[in-house]
Amino acid sequence: MAESRAQFESELKKKLSLKSPHEEQTLLKSFQYYDLKQSNVVNQQQFEAVLEKVGITLPKDQIASLFKYYQQNGQLNYKNFISKVYQSPESAVFYFQKKMWENGLDMFFDWLEQLHSKEYNYAQFKYLFYQYPEDKIRALFQYFNQNNLVRIEEVIEAFRGVVKPSGFKVDSFNIDQIIEMFKGDKTKVRKYLQSYMKFKNIKLLSQNQFDEFNHILELGNIKAQWLGERSTIYTPIRKLDFNELDLTELRRALIKKGPKALINLKKLLIQADDDQDGYLTEKQVQKVLRDYRFPQQIGGVNIQDFFIELLGPFDQMNLVKQIFEQMDIDMDGLIPYQLLKQCYQARNHPDVKKQIKSETEQLAEFLDSYDAHHKMGSKNVTFSEFYEYCHILYACQPEQFENNLINVFTYVRPPSQQITSVAQYAPFGTSAEKTDYSTALRPLSSQQNQKQQNIIPAGLTYAQQQLQKIDNVIEKLKLKGHRGIIYMLRNITKYDAQGIYNAFNSIRIQVNQQYIRQILNQKNEISMKIFLEKILGEFQNWRLNLVQMAFRKLQSTNFEDMKKNFLARPRQRMSDDEVLIDFLDTFNSHHQLFNSNNVTQEEFEQYYYIMSFCVIDDREFEVAVKSGWMV
Repeated sequence: MAESRAQFESELKKKLSLKSPHEEQTLLKSFQYYDLKQSNVVNQQQFEAVLEKVGITLPKDQIASLFKYYQQNGQLNYKNFISKVYQSPESAVFYFQKKMWENGLDMFFDWLEQLHSKEYNYAQFKYLFYQYPEDKIRALFQYFNQNNLVRIEEVIEAFRGVVKPSGFKVDSFNIDQIIEMFKGDKTKVRKYLQSYMKFKNIKLLSQNQFDEFNHILELGNIKAQWLGERSTIYTPIRKLDFNELDLTELRRALIKKGPKALINLKKLLIQADDDQDGYLTEKQVQKVLRDYRFPQQIGGVNIQDFFIELLGPFDQMNLVKQIFEQMDIDMDGLIPYQLLKQCYQARNHPDVKKQIKSETEQLAEFLDSYDAHHKMGSKNVTFSEFYEYCHILYACQPEQFENNLINVFTYVRPPSQQITSVAQYAPFGTSAEKTDYSTALRPLSSQQNQKQQNIIPAGLTYAQQQLQKIDNVIEKLKLKGHRGIIYMLRNITKYDAQGIYNAFNSIRIQVNQQYIRQILNQKNEISMKIFLEKILGEFQNWRLNLVQMAFRKLQSTNFEDMKKNFLARPRQRMSDDEVLIDFLDTFNSHHQLFNSNNVTQEEFEQYYYIMSFCVIDDREFEVAVKSGWMV
């Protein structure tokens, strides 16, 4: 209960922080809205209505359990409730949770060793946390206090939060069996496990206990690697028999739109998974599928199971494995993402050979879909990720799949790896190449350095070489940030070849004429909107919808009013003052591109389109928009 209560209070504060900087007042007004008698108390039905108004939806039984904890004589005094949730600027539970994991696993398991009882009075409890401020200790004790005693198991549950399943099957294993599974520093993990099992007073670990221990290791920044049998780790509320569902129409509608539609659907399913346990409730599934007009009622589902069922059967494991191993040159089970892109030979695709698409178009289509599929921030591609992508391709074109896969994914070894010579086996430090002693020790000039940086690896097709140059430009643009891109737009006097070249040059990004020709149309000119689409790529639908929602909620579209109404909230590595300064600077600069006293929807969307290109993290972008305009 303590675990779910701590999680509930954390989620409540998070929802309120997105609505207003005055969280307590906002929550108080929500309660007062339903308290028509102004009695300072609400019943369970009104409590549920307040939570729904704030944006929290929970099962009836969980709401009843929470209400039972907070209520007195069947009524909830909401002022006491708010005081309990906001008993300090940072609640006691999360203060200690943060401190506990900051101090590292050694200190946590040493602390665990000291625990000799299941329940503690205040004097005993205070001794356990003697190194922390007394007001924090008292607040923590009061949080868990029942009849002047605290159950230490509840405290630990709150510290470690919701346990994420490990994904490995464990059935009454002893300590030696667990350590044998561990891939890493066995000595340290054995010590931790001994402390854990001593505290639990057990000799064998159950599945739940193993998952909890693994979860604690991850909290202490030990990403454990286990060797063992994979388990089925999710249990739906209602076990779903996929035979009950007819996914034919949904599958057909998605396949018609191509691989990216399937990839985007899975992304939506994952985004709907608020607690990130890999499982969706019936409401969450229906919310995602509503846009696809899927009429059937679905119970709770495991996201991965549902998605695989939607894709249909796939029996090409051996072929996919063979192709993957061909590209896995160091045989570590990972392919560098950049290498995978280089291995894609678009010229061999049937649509290119039949001249339905150009080589560049086919390559761009592949990268567009795989970029959407690839885990953001990861530099490598795992086999499971590649296998699922192949499954998606198979679902869209089963007849052409085998031929396409064999032809388009080919690792072309650089000449240095293909050609052998006597010099290859010469002693270290010798070379068959002649040395120009007049310049060998001189620093490279800026022009020579630029040439050296622009060398394209051997073995790439012409289209891949051009695409790699485009990739380099995109990465450089992201480093410049939205401030740099806005500055570049303001330096474009005319959207022709020379104007675009000068604009890139103004932010010190060198582009060649070939890159500029790919941006321009046959008339050698382009509009600002299309230019941005060419260099920034797609504005994700959910992000665009969020920005449009924010625009609809604006109190005023007057430029000066909007600057006053913007609400600066701290974000990643930025204080509220830094956020405000950054916004006023970039918003002013961007508005100068438009001759108007008001901000149009087009201008508003374009501003956040540029920001979206630079902000990779979905959560960071969502917070930036929602907190800024109180969405």
